[in-house]
Amino acid sequence: DPIPQTHLFLSLDTKWEHAHPGDVFVVRADVKNIGDTPALLIQVHLQDIPDDWIVQQPSFPWILVLEPGQTKPLFFVVERGQIDATIYAEAQAYNAPVVISNRIPIPVGTGVVIALCLIGGVLFYREAKMRKKLLR
Repeated sequence: DPIPQTHLFLSLDTKWEHAHPGDVFVVRADVKNIGDTPALLIQVHLQDIPDDWIVQQPSFPWILVLEPGQTKPLFFVVERGQIDATIYAEAQAYNAPVVISNRIPIPVGTGVVIALCLIGGVLFYREAKMRKKLLR
């Protein structure tokens, strides 16, 4: 007998400060079985994570069994980098199709953008000044 198929619902949330590079925050992924049979061997992965971000996976990244109507959370600890991102998650089970969560924008604050522009301007000025001296 084949294992009966079911369906999942996945939502993503974070309430921690995550506007600045280096901020560490928790992303909560809630997986709910909205089908009529137990979901088996569920994995959740965060998506669209920039290369300069660090993601600590849950200590046990599997939900072994999720009964119909039951919801279980998985928690990811994230340290954001310089790049803004709009992240989401995917959940996959042995007997359910892949589902995608809502998207969460993780912006850089305007103060950080202004500071980076000022630093970039100062560095450009210093580099131009040094090259000018070398040409003399």
